[in-house]
Amino acid sequence: MQFKLEGFPELEAALAEVATKSTRVVVTRRALALAARPMLSKAKLYAPIDDGELERSIKISTRATGEVGNAAYHSTIKGMAEAAKAAGESFSLENAKGFAVSAMRDARRAFRAVNPPAILYLGPVTGPAFYAKFVELGTRARVNGGVYRGTMHPGTSPQPFLRPAFDSEAKATIDRLAPLIWVEIDKTAKRAARRAAKAAGG
Repeated sequence: MQFKLEGFPELEAALAEVATKSTRVVVTRRALALAARPMLSKAKLYAPIDDGELERSIKISTRATGEVGNAAYHSTIKGMAEAAKAAGESFSLENAKGFAVSAMRDARRAFRAVNPPAILYLGPVTGPAFYAKFVELGTRARVNGGVYRGTMHPGTSPQPFLRPAFDSEAKATIDRLAPLIWVEIDKTAKRAARRAAKAAGG
């Protein structure tokens, strides 16, 4: 789920005047996080309540790039292990790590090249609520393993909480975003002016 803000030439020009690219990213992320707060609140509200773990795990973060890198890292390790097994060779995790780290960096660079720098993620962070995607999407019927090996699990029905939050708040979030970016630009400009005045006076 992504937003793309277009058709605001004055806003783009004002952002371009902010000192550095990193500052522009911070300004846009801050505004986007504020604009998305109602969506975050709805996602928490719609999350099925058990012990509250899933609701507490839903946050706004910048983890998307890290997720892409981690996926590439683990995929490389798994691929090398399977290739070694198929060839009848021994597998060394230490040797594979170097290739996996390179794959992780390449994946992150590729992600940044085709995605806006101010991308944010709204959803459960990694941790105790690892099962969040199964709650959102449901699961298929399957054969159990482990203690109940061989028995059938009927699957679970989806209990979406992210999609309804997105559907109900997407337009409102976009509507809130441009004014909030203006506010953040103004704050940044004033901070820069104060620093410049202090440096000139000091």
